Amino acid sequence: MVRVHVIESGAPHHGVRPGLGVPTRPQSWPPCYGPWQPYAVLGAAAPGGLLLPPAYPTSGTLYAPRGVWLGDDAVVVADTGNHRVLIWRGHPEIDGAEADVVLGQPDTTSEGPGGGADRLNLPCGVLIDDAGRLVVADAWNHRLLVWDEVPTQAGFPADHVIGQPSMTDTEPNAAGMVDGSTFYWPFGMALVEGRFYVADTGNRRVLCWRDGIPPRR
Repeated sequence: MVRVHVIESGAPHHGVRPGLGVPTRPQSWPPCYGPWQPYAVLGAAAPGGLLLPPAYPTSGTLYAPRGVWLGDDAVVVADTGNHRVLIWRGHPEIDGAEADVVLGQPDTTSEGPGGGADRLNLPCGVLIDDAGRLVVADAWNHRLLVWDEVPTQAGFPADHVIGQPSMTDTEPNAAGMVDGSTFYWPFGMALVEGRFYVADTGNRRVLCWRDGIPPRR
């Protein structure tokens, strides 16, 4: 299935596992959902619909999304197969809601890999830290891109890069030997008690920065 489920905590809402005493929508859900009932389905027009994406992307469809970040006022999804990141302001309440901002592509109907400060190649991880910075694990460009503020317009370029010497470099391990500052397919990220972790998948390791996201170089 190519979709993202938004399941919120607290009440009242509908995105909960049955038996928790919260009302659920009177709707028949596909068997593949198991016991879960999503609050809203992103990337598909309806639950169980759109098993495969259309030939061309839109602001409301996803292709093989691999990462999601849910905050108090935004949902951010790594739309991996379309080589882009989609941002919804607030929490969508309808199935198939259109994203407000696209990054990695010039518009919501373009797709394909690229480099530079405004393009992505199979992004897999996304997060927003407490300072409001957006970080994207741009896996097949072997780097992390950082926006100092969450962009509000399509195709906005990143402010700085981690793992490569410049925005135009995209080779594994920065075209050199593996060390503590390079990546090979960084797929996932996490901030835990102030420490910043990156799953450096191709190098078979996890990197940790004790002081959080590395500063601009």
